Amino acid sequence: MHRNEKTIAIYFEHPEWFRPLFAEFDRRGTAYVTIDSVSHSYDVSAPENDYALLFNRMSASAYLRDHTQGIFFTRNFLEHLETSGTRVINGSVTFGYEIRRGASPS
Repeated sequence: MHRNEKTIAIYFEHPEWFRPLFAEFDRRGTAYVTIDSVSHSYDVSAPENDYALLFNRMSASAYLRDHTQGIFFTRNFLEHLETSGTRVINGSVTFGYEIRRGASPS
């Protein structure tokens, strides 16, 4: 990867679920970085536009694995990335739908 070249980022909560994806990226020689939501942090004052694309795979069921705080952290992190111009798959709006409780169709 060239110094100025951006890469794909995979943001996840449960590493076991993504071993096949990471193995396929490795097999194909695809440049990517992994971001473990459980131990991740970021500076809200710093523009983050290091990624060509961030694929969000934080699970809304994270609370079942004692990672409840990550659900709220993730939505803010995704908004931060989107504001800085990073393309996000399963971004803050979509993730918001996934985690919303008690909403019923009108």
